[in-house]
Amino acid sequence: SVRHLIAHQRSVIFRAEDFFDAYRTDPSFALHMLEAAKSAGAGVLCLCDSAGGTLPQVVREVCLETRKRFDGVLGIRAQDDSGLAVANALEAVAQGFTLVEGCLAGSGSGNTNLSTVIANLEYKLGHTVLEPKNLERLPTIARFVAQAGMIPVRRETAPSAEGLLATVDER
Repeated sequence: SVRHLIAHQRSVIFRAEDFFDAYRTDPSFALHMLEAAKSAGAGVLCLCDSAGGTLPQVVREVCLETRKRFDGVLGIRAQDDSGLAVANALEAVAQGFTLVEGCLAGSGSGNTNLSTVIANLEYKLGHTVLEPKNLERLPTIARFVAQAGMIPVRRETAPSAEGLLATVDER
């Protein structure tokens, strides 16, 4: 499939569904699957925690091993079934992953809440993810998306810069 898409001038993000479960069962097979996708021309390898049950320390270990073996863009898609998606996404970024798949305001689908990930990367970890004018608009946009999707708006949905900085200062 990857070769076919590449032959038709398509960019490919290879989403390795259930990757962390596969890695836990057979690391060699899981890494071989990524190698096959990369060799066929996939531009991005995206590791998926499809069930959302992987702990951050396991994400760290797997991402470290994956980064050792593969250059280029690596990504993560973490489900939030166990409330770990944001922590797992931040851990993957700490290990050199540059793509985080999710949805704005955590649209209730169980995907990583990108507004929380972006705010943490920007305000707590010093990464530049958005242009300053867009970063300032993040809370408003996240609230709009949440309200449009009839998702209950919680404080942690697109926290403000002041809220994040207050959290840091309290420590």
